[in-house]
Amino acid sequence: MEAGGLQDATDAFINETGLPFSFIFTLYEGTSGGPATYNDIVTYHQTIGEPDFPILADGEGLLPDRTPMSGRVHPEMCAVAPDMSIIYCDSGHGGYQAAMDEIKAHAGL
Repeated sequence: MEAGGLQDATDAFINETGLPFSFIFTLYEGTSGGPATYNDIVTYHQTIGEPDFPILADGEGLLPDRTPMSGRVHPEMCAVAPDMSIIYCDSGHGGYQAAMDEIKAHAGL
C-alpha cells in the first residue's frame, strides 16, 4: 500500500528541503464500497502505520466539484501552496514524487 510510505516520504522531503510540508489524505470510498466514514478513517490510519498527516473522508463527494480531481481515478493528488493555490495535480501511483518536485520548483529550489 503506497500510502504506508508517505510518512517516510514526508520526513525525507522536509529533511532535504527545509520546507514545511504535509500530506493530507482523503478517502472517497469506505471499506463497504459506500461513502467513506469516520470509522473508515480510523481503520485506514491504523492500517498505514498511524502517520502524522491528517486523513479525511469525502463521503459527500465534494472534492471533484472543488478541485481538478475527478474522484474516478485513484490515487489522485494536488500540491497546494501555503496560500492555498493549487500548483499541480496528477493521478496514479508514485505521482506524489512529481508533486514534490513541483513544490520544490514553486519554492525556487
